[in-house]
Amino acid sequence: MGIHGNATCSLTLGGKGKCRGTLLGEENKGMKAMFLMMNEARLLVGLQGFTCASSAYSYALAYAKERKQGKNLLQSMNENAPSVPIIQHPDVRRQLLIMKSYVEGMRSILYYVGMCSDKIETTTDENEKARYQGLIEILTPIAKGYITDKAFEVCSHGVQVYGGYGFIKEFPMEQLLRDCRITMIYEGTNGIQAMDLLGRKLGMKKGKPVMDLFGEMQKTIAAAKGVSGLEEFAAKVEGAVNKLGEVAMHLGATAMSPQVMKAFANAHPFLEVSGDVVMAWMLLWRASIAAQQLEKLAGSLDPEARRAAAEKNKNAAFYEGQLRSAEYFIKSVLPVTYGKMKAIMETCSAAVDIPEVSFGG
Repeated sequence: MGIHGNATCSLTLGGKGKCRGTLLGEENKGMKAMFLMMNEARLLVGLQGFTCASSAYSYALAYAKERKQGKNLLQSMNENAPSVPIIQHPDVRRQLLIMKSYVEGMRSILYYVGMCSDKIETTTDENEKARYQGLIEILTPIAKGYITDKAFEVCSHGVQVYGGYGFIKEFPMEQLLRDCRITMIYEGTNGIQAMDLLGRKLGMKKGKPVMDLFGEMQKTIAAAKGVSGLEEFAAKVEGAVNKLGEVAMHLGATAMSPQVMKAFANAHPFLEVSGDVVMAWMLLWRASIAAQQLEKLAGSLDPEARRAAAEKNKNAAFYEGQLRSAEYFIKSVLPVTYGKMKAIMETCSAAVDIPEVSFGG
């Protein structure tokens, strides 16, 4: 479908005679050794998906500002009203804000994992090293699987913003959509990432990494509660974190029971809701910093003062954008996440109960 400039090959080892192999590491411990490489590769694939999404958003935003089509909705009855840039249309703005929110959250997730890696290299405390490594381990399926799933959706929105032009090769969006699609397959399909999260990462070290992650999220929530204007956002994210903990306990217990097949039929939905909550955490964190900086620039967090400051100062405009990204995701995406978590708690077994012969038309 995509990456047509990529040189690929097929290797046949021993296909024309005797093949000599050299054992690397310990016998029967190859998978463990391989994952030292694989986990880094998975993070890089998440980065690749993110770059496609980030590029798609940049292109879509620039196009929406210059492409004129249709009247402003408030002037729709005015026969003499001029055509306006499509960024003025509510549905285009909705799609751009979806793209913006996900791209910013993805960037912060990847930066956070990178920071954990840096901390491992710079601390001399072995307990701290283990703690940061645990955070990396629990976030890797999200940084690869969730990010690439959502990156493809972002690219799809980019095609939609362009309209028909988004579907043709003279414009960049169709290539970004094609090239992004492979990231959901690379280094273990995203179904494998979901199985890794549920089957390996939740119970790793008796659950310490996942509890450390929840602790980090609670720190951000506590700080956000003390920031004027973010109390509601913080409460909503806190509720989602607590609900995710409940879902994780339920699905983990199911996976350890005779109902294991049912649990893993819900592994990918669990990956998605975990990613949604981590994304909300990152956007709340960004908003907490932005609100404080914006208040300094605008004099207050009154909406009119914020807008006035944003129109005059590019830093204020950026911080206002961070608040709106968090507002959109927390108020428009998280409620859907709650519905998905409710569905997981049902632990529907239809996917494993249906006879194979019944999959036919």
